[in-house]
Parts: sequence; structure tokens; C-alpha cells
Amino acid sequence: MFADVAPQTLLIDPVSVAALITPRTRAVVAVDYAGQPCDYDTLRRLCDAHGLALIADACHAIGGSYHNQRVGTIADLSTFSFHPVKHITTGEGGAITTRNAEWATKMRHFRNHGITTDHRQRAEKGSFFYEMVDLGYNYRLTDIQAALGISQLQKLPGWITRRQQIAAAYDHAFAAQPAVAPLHVAPDVEHAYHLYVVQFDLAQLTVDRAAIFAALREAGLGVQVHYIPVHFHPYYRQRFGYGPGLCPRAEAAYERIVSLPIFPAMDDDDVQRVIDTVGTVVARCCRV
Repeated sequence: MFADVAPQTLLIDPVSVAALITPRTRAVVAVDYAGQPCDYDTLRRLCDAHGLALIADACHAIGGSYHNQRVGTIADLSTFSFHPVKHITTGEGGAITTRNAEWATKMRHFRNHGITTDHRQRAEKGSFFYEMVDLGYNYRLTDIQAALGISQLQKLPGWITRRQQIAAAYDHAFAAQPAVAPLHVAPDVEHAYHLYVVQFDLAQLTVDRAAIFAALREAGLGVQVHYIPVHFHPYYRQRFGYGPGLCPRAEAAYERIVSLPIFPAMDDDDVQRVIDTVGTVVARCCRV
């Protein structure tokens, strides 16, 4: 079942989560949307009270933190993506972090065809023997991919800092734009800014989000919409009968959001061009 989001952050709403927990619930999966960690203190209390696992989809938030806890150390399981558009990449693939030794062992088996040892471990022991104890897959990163990812880890803090600088410039500029609202950032959180998302106040504009998106694209900005609500996709509609009305706050936000360009290689002129272009488009569409 999908929980709704908090309207100012678009992060999972713990109140919505609490209302959906049933005896069949086994875990809560929280998405660190755009790079901001979720309200993990409240989610942890909920999970502990009901004996549930807490899983963080931290794919947007590598390098971020929540109440001085680094992303990847907060939930029972934290998942990361190394797709080319993410902060660091291995070309494809990802990683999972956990403090649970039993789960870690099971995941290592699962990624290795369900086999208990890999070739390195057998070589260290001078042994040929291995056992397949479960059905698994070949989910291993290659050595070349792993080397690529490791080489970027030392650069990650600088990249995060630059993303935060760009976001701060956007925040300052759009504070004077009543029709443009950046997402709220909670206190004592270090936002990783995989995305910089704004919500347009359509009541103040003469056009809808689609028209704004088209105008920004026509002006040469590589804007995007992240994301179509998951329960709108045919798989969930046809298989589970989900549809409009399931998560009204997420659905309302979808009609208003646009992601603006943000990446470390942007210079100050690039940032100002985004600010100026958004301002021009919005001014042209304002009712007054």
C-alpha cells in the first residue's frame, strides 16, 4: 500500500503510514525524495511499536545526513543507486547498507547466485569447495565498476557542497517569486540535492504546469518532472486496482512540480540563467 506525502517536503507522511499499518505489514519503505532524509525518528517509533523493518530508499540522498547521522546508517536497510544520473556512478548497479550481520550475509549470497563463498574467499583458503544454499542472481558489480565508484567517493563531499550552493542561490532567488515555492527543508538535516524541485502556485498563473514545463524547455532549460505518482502506472492500476484518489497530496503536487537543473559542473552564470529564465516565464504567466 502507498502512503501519502507531506505537502511541503513531498516526503512520506508518518501519519499516513500509521493509518495504513495492518497485521500483514512487514516493513515501511521511506524514499529520501530529492535528497532530503525522511522523518526517521517518527518512522522508527512507528516501526518499533509494530515490529516492522525500516527501509530507506536513499538513492537520492547519498552524502546527506539526518540529525548528525549519515544517510546509510539510519534505517535497518538503506539502498543506494549508482545509475549515471546519481551523485556517484558505477555505470549501473547499487548498494545496500545494514548493521544486521545475518541480513548482510543473506544479501551477499543472493547477489552471488545463492553461493556461500566467492572466488576471492576460496582463493584465500586455498579451497575449491562452495555450496549453493538458495536461489540467487548475478547482482555483483564488476571490479572495473567498483573501482569507478570508489574513485568518486573522495570527490563526493565537494560535489554535495556545490549542489548545496546552487540550491541556496535558487532558494534566495525564488523567495521573491510568490508563484514559485521550493520544497521545505527540515531543520537539522543535510540535504544532498539530487534534485531541486519547485511547486508552482497555479492559482496565481494563467497556465498549467504542462505549459510552464514546455516554456522552460523551449527556453533551453533541461527541466524535468519527478515523478508521475507510482500508483498511476499501468502495472499498479491493472494489477492492484490503484488509481486517482489514493494519495491526494502526492497527486496534487504532481500537477505543480518541476525539477530545475542542478549538478556540480554548473557555474554561477548557469545558475543565474536558470533563475532569470524561470522568472521570465512565471512573470509572463502571472494573473496580475
